[in-house]
Amino acid sequence: MAHRARTQNDADIYAATYLPEAVLIFPGIGRIDVDTAVEAIRGENAAGRHWAEVSFSAETAVEVAAGTCLLAYHADARWNDQPTAEAVDCLTVYVKRDGRWRVAAHQQTASA
Repeated sequence: MAHRARTQNDADIYAATYLPEAVLIFPGIGRIDVDTAVEAIRGENAAGRHWAEVSFSAETAVEVAAGTCLLAYHADARWNDQPTAEAVDCLTVYVKRDGRWRVAAHQQTASA
């Protein structure tokens, strides 16, 4: 599942669970596609950068239509090279395609 991809920073999981046409939006980065995200993750992994701590809270799931849902949640995450965690609010849209749930869109916003 996509949550696992984020907690493990695993490029192969991202590639397998996100739609090829998925849209991702990150603070300080902006809008990127899945290929760009996967390559960035591979670069982070090659440099020895990985998540040291990740926690999720305030999860709210909403079924938008049959085969489409969104998940809103808060995440606190710390990279292994950072002394403190970053706080973000996230919104991920999932669609069911070919019997599997896949991410169609993901956005993070810096949490106040």
